[in-house]
Amino acid sequence: MYFRYVFLLCLFATSLSSQGAEPITKPYKIMMMLYRGETDAEKGFMEYFKRHHIPAEFIIRDAQADNAKIAGFIREARDIKPDLIYTFGTTVTSKVVGVIGDDDPETHITDIPVVFDIVADPVGARLTSSLKSSGRNVTGVSHLVPIAAQIQALQSMRTIQRLGVIYNPQEKNAMLAVQELQTLAQKLALTLQLVPVVLDANQHPSTEGVVAAMRDLLAQKPQFIYIPSDSFMIKNANLVVQEAQAAHVPVFAATEAPIRNDGALLGLVSNYFNVGELAAYKAEQILSKKMVVSQVPIESLNRFTYLINMGAAKKLGIYPPVSLFKVAELVNGTDNLDARE
Repeated sequence: MYFRYVFLLCLFATSLSSQGAEPITKPYKIMMMLYRGETDAEKGFMEYFKRHHIPAEFIIRDAQADNAKIAGFIREARDIKPDLIYTFGTTVTSKVVGVIGDDDPETHITDIPVVFDIVADPVGARLTSSLKSSGRNVTGVSHLVPIAAQIQALQSMRTIQRLGVIYNPQEKNAMLAVQELQTLAQKLALTLQLVPVVLDANQHPSTEGVVAAMRDLLAQKPQFIYIPSDSFMIKNANLVVQEAQAAHVPVFAATEAPIRNDGALLGLVSNYFNVGELAAYKAEQILSKKMVVSQVPIESLNRFTYLINMGAAKKLGIYPPVSLFKVAELVNGTDNLDARE
């Protein structure tokens, strides 16, 4: 049985007149299709509607990292006909709307506006050929900081020659990141040590596969380990960090959760809550401003956060240069670290 609940915001303005109060505005019906539960991106999305007094009913469905559930969400969307669909991540979005050249109205949503959120590379994932206009009934927001900027941020913390990368070979985002890292590494004379997560008998990544991959990677003596933007790796970032810290190797993450919650040392990231708000702004343009979906540009935040986990820094004995204290957000200080230990 699908995990389901309805979050209804009854936000309305009243005005008194000789005729009495005006009727309540009918809320927009928004179906939210998630992959790994509610994140700060969804909180930001819904908070935007509340703060801007836009009446909305949020019908939330969570695949719980099970791709097989997404087809059921599509069938339900056809039945309830929401005003708009919100999708989280590349996996859910590509299964809901299809990709360019493979978007079948029989199996994909083509007649309901879709706003995606937390998609690392919309062009690389073939959701669109242009960020200016998708040419389809879909638009959205990318959260990924350009990888070149991420590596520059890493090198500002510590100059390295060897970068270890653990990734999920079944995840499109991760494979795109690996390809971009390979191109960038050639320009920077950086040695990449690429190790995919070991798959189980059903060709799925597993926690055991993460530990096995980390031990293979650490045997190659990386100077830093990189975690790409990938739902599976984000969910299991604690395993990566535990193995890495035991070997005294710092971890750089492409997203904020592994740094804030799991002890990765640093990253140049987009704040998920703010990304969710930007996605909600796109939804508002479609619902309230009646803009044509395909003409709403796909964008990302124009400011990123240099995030450093000072608890991890203490554990590793690796501290940022003084210059970074002026620009970085510091989280998980020594008090939090001691409490967690």
